[in-house]
Amino acid sequence: MPTDPRELSGPMELLDLEHGNSIQLAITSYEQGVTVIHPKVITPRDVRLYMQQNGLVEPPAAGMPIYKTIPVLRVFGTRIDKPSPLHYWDISSLTLQADLLPRLIAAAGSTLTVTLTANGYKPTKRYSIEQ
Repeated sequence: MPTDPRELSGPMELLDLEHGNSIQLAITSYEQGVTVIHPKVITPRDVRLYMQQNGLVEPPAAGMPIYKTIPVLRVFGTRIDKPSPLHYWDISSLTLQADLLPRLIAAAGSTLTVTLTANGYKPTKRYSIEQ
């Protein structure tokens, strides 16, 4: 990721599949950036990140809404397993980004066809990639 990543323009189309579900994409390009999210269920990790990102030494007051900036890999292309109006998907899973990015770099200039499958449940959900 660049040292000063830019915030991706909205709307965000976060890819979040349920356990065992898959999506097949023909990816033609990608973009790296960040976005701000507001966790629905706040964990100690969320509080720690919020404090780090905002230079705080004390945690926020209980019940205060918090946000965090996360890295996102936006992939552009078409869904080929079923019709979809979307032309891009935003991937926030760091492990999926780490697995997918080298494949995208290697496929530079051509279409990368992948099947992404969700395995497990949050917070330990992982995605497998079939190319």
